[in-house]
Amino acid sequence: MKVLILCTGNSCRSQMAEGFLKQMHPALQVWSAGTHPSSIVHPIAIQVMKEAGIDISLGYPKSADMFASVDLDYVITVCGGAQENCPVFSGKVKNRLHIGFDDPADATGSGEEILSVFRRVRDEIQHDFAAFFDKKLKSPLEEARLKAIVLEKYSAIASAGGCCCESPADVDYSIFSESYDQLKGYNPDADMGLGCGIPTEFAGIKAGDTVLDLGSGAGNDCFVARAETGEKGRVIGLDFSDEMLVKARKNVKKLGLKNVEFVAGDIDNMPLPDAIADVIISNCVLNLVPSKERAFAEMMRVLKNDGHFCVSDVVLIGQLPEALRQDAVLYAGCVSGALQKNDYLAIIEKAGFKNVKIHKEKQVSLPDELLHKYLDKQGFETYKKSESGIFSITVSGSKM
Repeated sequence: MKVLILCTGNSCRSQMAEGFLKQMHPALQVWSAGTHPSSIVHPIAIQVMKEAGIDISLGYPKSADMFASVDLDYVITVCGGAQENCPVFSGKVKNRLHIGFDDPADATGSGEEILSVFRRVRDEIQHDFAAFFDKKLKSPLEEARLKAIVLEKYSAIASAGGCCCESPADVDYSIFSESYDQLKGYNPDADMGLGCGIPTEFAGIKAGDTVLDLGSGAGNDCFVARAETGEKGRVIGLDFSDEMLVKARKNVKKLGLKNVEFVAGDIDNMPLPDAIADVIISNCVLNLVPSKERAFAEMMRVLKNDGHFCVSDVVLIGQLPEALRQDAVLYAGCVSGALQKNDYLAIIEKAGFKNVKIHKEKQVSLPDELLHKYLDKQGFETYKKSESGIFSITVSGSKM
């Protein structure tokens, strides 16, 4: 996430705003600049920021022209009074915002009165940029963090060649999966043991259908779908892991299938045209998308009017212990990213899908040794006695 804070001289307000925003998240790239940069950062701005625990003494005023070729997510102007003309940035930017503050450099009076103005403006900048962060940046940054966890984990699995990672601390994802051995089109080389159901079982795929598999991995469900849609159909696998895509493309080349393809992209922002698919399938993947709302909205967009989906996924009934929910490894393993079943179904219906139906539901038992890793003795016993649990469901819905 790239943010440029812009004013005229880049000596006071924009420097202070840069200092505060940089402290809010390690993944933020924040700069400040001016259209007519001053020679130095104002000494009192440095002083009052030091009082707030932030050192901006190494900063220097920069020209906005330095950032003309940078693809920016936000440009924020911080000019204040009506007599002050806000600078205009002509570079590449997705979002423009204005958060105005008085220029403390215009303060007059005694030294203490001037210092008081700088402190007031500093505190206003801290408050308003904290609000901006919470409203505009916090959620997308957290989504990016979770996607990075999933990408790292599944890319490592693709490179290792299977579901059971080398580290004993990692989760064996095969505890969720079902056997494909008897299915037509099954290719063991494409089965990474990462699913939690068999979505094609209830997908109603017909000969000639275009089938889209979301989070297609090495192609396991794609090849089963290809056996059902036949030579006249089309199967598209979508995945955001380069390592998985390489593996899937090797598999399809080995099988000699001409109507199965694999595309790089995110499920919540698919690089696909509207109304391309007759059927969407997915296996234990939508749960890993931070914004399920956007994912199902995208599914609605790429389905044909008479299309439908059938996905297998992990949901919760009751409350999972917080230690399990918060762990990053378990997020990649489908557990800590899980929603309550009713919330999951509500998102599907809110996206506009009709005839929503659960075809299959089964409880997933986490091994005791895994639970002991995250829970103390009392927490383990409480979880075992509770009615809470992790469930895999296979659910379908139609566009019309």
